[in-house]
Amino acid sequence: MRRLLMLGAMAVAGCLMAAYAVVNTVTAPLQGMDLKGVACAALKYKLGKGLKLFQMTSDMKQNAETIISVGASMGISQRGQVVAIATAMQESGLKNIDYGDRDSLGLFQQRPSMGWGTPEQVTDPQYSARKFYNGLQKVHGWESMPITDAAQAVQRSAFPTAYAKHEQAASQIVASAHAESTGTSVQQINSSSGCTPTTTPASAQTRGYVSRAMTQIGKPYVWGGTGPDGFDCSGLIVWAWRQEGYQLKVRTSQQMHKVAVPIPQGQEKSGDLIFTRMAAGGPEHVLIVVKPGLALEAPRTGLDVRVRKYDPAAEEMTFGRIPQSQLTEIPAQV
Repeated sequence: MRRLLMLGAMAVAGCLMAAYAVVNTVTAPLQGMDLKGVACAALKYKLGKGLKLFQMTSDMKQNAETIISVGASMGISQRGQVVAIATAMQESGLKNIDYGDRDSLGLFQQRPSMGWGTPEQVTDPQYSARKFYNGLQKVHGWESMPITDAAQAVQRSAFPTAYAKHEQAASQIVASAHAESTGTSVQQINSSSGCTPTTTPASAQTRGYVSRAMTQIGKPYVWGGTGPDGFDCSGLIVWAWRQEGYQLKVRTSQQMHKVAVPIPQGQEKSGDLIFTRMAAGGPEHVLIVVKPGLALEAPRTGLDVRVRKYDPAAEEMTFGRIPQSQLTEIPAQV
């Protein structure tokens, strides 16, 4: 069914939607939809195979674990941890080096003469990671910035775009981190699948959540709605995961964006999230990837839950994947 949407924009809390041109709208569940390739938690990105970037050594792995665990202890989102890992990859190759340009030292090449700390402090991985995160938190709107821009805002490098080339690998490293009682462990990526067993949601769970969300096609948009009679954009996602037996720790599109592992355009998979209509506080709308090129959404007042095609460039979309750490299993009712 084809609908012509009126041009203009309507603000709906957490789900501001600019009207689109003519789009294909599906008003009933898609029977037999191909859901192969359902998202695993890590990017399909093979560290150490076919890459010129680097193979992680034990020291580099330990440094990455330290950066991630310090960020987690400070309440820094996974996106912030990706910024930190990408920065350390560019500055030092994830090595705690005792040399650099002028008096730059350590993982982040911080300069004692510029107030980052003493030489002993900036070569302490925990201290240097905390100082980086402190700097990141002072950058207004960093959560909405491209990874490379956020890194540059802290580092003020002579090569401001150099961090961008590390974004995929940094996302993979953070996505592969598995928090346990003993700390955070970064897993080497499986060379055949690009995923590790510690990174979930598992394929079956993700397929189930997408399928459950699709059963709600045709339900009305309701501001603040989390089902079963109506939904707002993020409420549909919360409801679908709940039906699958998991409670999301985040509720709004902005909160989901903060905790999601960034996914490069073109590598999105079924179950990933699409963020659009970026504002100072983050994205004002979120959709679910059914499969690349097709999304499920609760659009706005007056439009029911639907499946439609999407255009990342024209609609200024970014992609993210909810990590297992944001899902709490709901105990079975006795």
